[in-house]
Amino acid sequence: MNYENATLRDLVADQARRCGKRVFLEYGGHSYSYVAVDEKTDRVATALSRMGLKHGDRIALLLSNRPEFLFFFLGAPKIGVIPVPIDPTALPDEIGFAIEHSGSTAVVTERLYLEYREQLPNVGKWIVVDDPGFAQAPFEGLERGRILGFWPDLEADDPAVISYTRGTTGDPKPVVLTHRNLISNCAQTLQPFRIDETDRFFCALPLSSVAAEVLLVLLPWIAGGSCILGEAYAARLLVELEESRATVLAGTPALYEMIAGSTGFAHSNISTLRLAICYSGPVGRKILRQFEERHDILIVEGYGLVEATCLTCANPYTGVRKPGSLGLPLPGLECRIVDAEGHYLGPGKTGEIVVRGPNVMAGYYRSPRETEAALRGGWLHTGDFGYADPDGYYFLQRARR
Repeated sequence: MNYENATLRDLVADQARRCGKRVFLEYGGHSYSYVAVDEKTDRVATALSRMGLKHGDRIALLLSNRPEFLFFFLGAPKIGVIPVPIDPTALPDEIGFAIEHSGSTAVVTERLYLEYREQLPNVGKWIVVDDPGFAQAPFEGLERGRILGFWPDLEADDPAVISYTRGTTGDPKPVVLTHRNLISNCAQTLQPFRIDETDRFFCALPLSSVAAEVLLVLLPWIAGGSCILGEAYAARLLVELEESRATVLAGTPALYEMIAGSTGFAHSNISTLRLAICYSGPVGRKILRQFEERHDILIVEGYGLVEATCLTCANPYTGVRKPGSLGLPLPGLECRIVDAEGHYLGPGKTGEIVVRGPNVMAGYYRSPRETEAALRGGWLHTGDFGYADPDGYYFLQRARR
């Protein structure tokens, strides 16, 4: 498939045809094939259309890690409706801000989070995935009835998701990512990590994060692999990881510290895991050694940010790795170090890391000034500072707040 101008709808349908009844998703003893996921997402798109949602509308996904998140995340964009994933463990003010600021006309949630209804009177439709009898918004056709016989026009540069970043200061930033952004970043990641249809990805991250959506859902989908959906940062993570027989894991330094600190880590059987991606900066040397010496598992350190979809740099899976570095830019994108005026700085000189490529966001939703500032000069200004060595490996010195 040519990914250059594809939409998520194209991607889902194409892989369903190619992979058929091969299992894609495993969760709680249940499994869903590629064809089943395609049908589920078709039914979600049909139901949303019958509820009156249309191209350009936003729908908030206030859900824990469960299959319904994937069905709405991949189903809503089939009719041009834009998912707004929200971490249900976020602060109440952050949840309310994201739903109101995005102008979401519907919220998909669970009974556990229905308390937010009272705080959000402007949201007209609430869909409760674990309460079929919830009748505020009729949701006919989700599991029955005819699927739409036609789909609205979509373009690769249409918004596919609005993701609210969680910084240490101010309100979350609403990052608009297009179909092209999401698909291109997956395509950029396939070859460097040798991803193929035999890989089993274990998701221990919240699905509301772009990292999970890209590295643990869309990447295995493109590759023809499978996704084992776990609970985010679960106490039983090591046990679930053993049982999953996963080959690929992705997470933050904190996730790998959590696994290495788990009781029984040294004697656990996670030998099927060939690759552990760290997408948010270097991992401590001690943790790297623990994974490699005790289990022969390679943690690949990399660098990414939501504004660049997910991953921008990574150490090679095969070849020279430099522990503590962010690695090399992924194929098809550019990174450089610049000074305060945007001038290029050579190897060894510290400045701001800037990024350019098809994975760079469309902008911040309803925030033209912030968008102009972040994308000035044709580059994404990350706000992170570091340097590149003579071999082109990047090193982080100061992360943005």
